[in-house]
Amino acid sequence: MLFKRITILALSLVLCSVVEAQSPIANRVKGVISSLPKSAKVVARYMDTQRHSLYFIIENRLYCYDVITEKRNEVSFADGSYNSILSIWLSPDRNFIFIAIDKKGFVSNYLDGGRELWRFDSLKKRYYKVGQGYKIKRLNDTIVIEQASRCINPQAPLDKQRWMGKEHYYDAYGKVIWAKEEFEIKK
Repeated sequence: MLFKRITILALSLVLCSVVEAQSPIANRVKGVISSLPKSAKVVARYMDTQRHSLYFIIENRLYCYDVITEKRNEVSFADGSYNSILSIWLSPDRNFIFIAIDKKGFVSNYLDGGRELWRFDSLKKRYYKVGQGYKIKRLNDTIVIEQASRCINPQAPLDKQRWMGKEHYYDAYGKVIWAKEEFEIKK
């Protein structure tokens, strides 16, 4: 009986110490959130000992604040050349941050690369370009990127040109699933 009580007490202390070990990081993250400007959008909070950081958007730029070093850095991707962040979401396991951006004014053909989808790995701090096109959408656990594939009448004036496109399908982690057959893009 005494052994059982000591075991329960020891387990309680271990559990309390684990919770206490994470609470300083959680408190720091909460403090950073409360000090952000009202225009900021919180994307992800990581309170584990490996990442201990907060990701947020201010003025169409993604930032990471490390609560241990107390440093804020811009998450650099797409060479910084984009107009706006269209949407941002997390993978189901919350390890990847997906960023859909608009590159209007930075590309010669918007149908081919006017929008880009990037995946940022919050564990390895690396980014990867998933794909590009003129439309990016999410359907449940599937990502669809519509991209122009070829011009049917390249000799025509720009406003009269007709284009063919494809829909490229990706899973919730940015891995290619398949591409549909070509279709004519309706303007």
